[in-house]
Amino acid sequence: MKKLLNIRFLFSLALILALAGCSNDDFLTTKSDETKVVSFSIGTGMEEITSKAAAEGYRDWKTGDPTSFGAYGIYNRNMTTKLFDNQEVTRSDSKWTYTPLKYWADYTWCETFDFFGYMPYKEEGVSFTQGTVADVNKYTLSFPVELSDGVIDNVADVPLICHEPVHKTVVGDVINYQMDQVLTGFTLKFMLGEKMTQIRDFVIKEVKIKGAANEMPYSGIVSRTYTYDPSKDSWTSGDVTWTGVTKKTEATTFAVPFVDHGNGSATDAYDSTAKTLRLGYSFPNAISQWGNPFYAIPSADFHPDIEVTYDVTVQEEDKSYTTTRTNITSTIKFTESYFNFAAGDVAKVNPIVVQIVPNYLYVLADADQRASWMIIE
Repeated sequence: MKKLLNIRFLFSLALILALAGCSNDDFLTTKSDETKVVSFSIGTGMEEITSKAAAEGYRDWKTGDPTSFGAYGIYNRNMTTKLFDNQEVTRSDSKWTYTPLKYWADYTWCETFDFFGYMPYKEEGVSFTQGTVADVNKYTLSFPVELSDGVIDNVADVPLICHEPVHKTVVGDVINYQMDQVLTGFTLKFMLGEKMTQIRDFVIKEVKIKGAANEMPYSGIVSRTYTYDPSKDSWTSGDVTWTGVTKKTEATTFAVPFVDHGNGSATDAYDSTAKTLRLGYSFPNAISQWGNPFYAIPSADFHPDIEVTYDVTVQEEDKSYTTTRTNITSTIKFTESYFNFAAGDVAKVNPIVVQIVPNYLYVLADADQRASWMIIE
């Protein structure tokens, strides 16, 4: 199973131009000079990868990713007066902006800086705490997540949390944030059984993820604990955890939007105009994806239905199609019998391949009778 793409955010802190003979008060009177602002920017050119492992790197932010984040920053591991305290930072005009601005000149006396973060920004419910006296080197970042339909497919709204704190000892050095996924992802693909491809096409028109009342997990608190090692002057990261997961008390339905994954040719299985996917005789042995990956809260209680609406067609000698059945709806129950994943299965994309096969033999009718090559064993 492939892990979700993760995002590398290069939060560049502008270098301070040290002026000979200037005091700290002198800097405070010239704050209009943007080179002295604690600023944020995004790097470019990183390859997209399929793992959140730090050794393998993270891709840069790109259009379509979350456009805001919440930043925490502490100096000298001082939790009383923070450099950033859930500071909202937003993407605007190709750069990251926030207010009020911070200036490095005010912190030249500090020995260490540590930065934490999550995406997208939330005004309420976020906490950043230090452990007790026995665990004074442990710091926990938590924030609430709510998926109104129990699932989500918009990457711009998918929550992320920093892989580890960014630890710096130099004022103005580059801050390299790496953000990890906190949800479980799924890709939904379809194919027809061998006998089905010999006689007809199935034209998928709509796919829905449906949950009954009190069945779909939709909200909870995401947390990660980071531990500082004074002997090594470095951080280690704990697992992403979920607490307080609650289920929707009412039934939910999420229609997975059509996405054209084809090559644009005249014989393409994807019809971007009709927003349909054709499987079967015209595309034997094809395994085709419907929509983009969708994401859910990691939970062993995630058991929705996959509802598929499709037409059945046969191809005539002139290559045209005759529809024999319209708007057929079939439902597949998402249970452990078919999909085995644990509540801790975070940051993975789980491929789901649905094979359509006949469960009984029936007398052919209408245009199906012209499909003389049907084999009945």
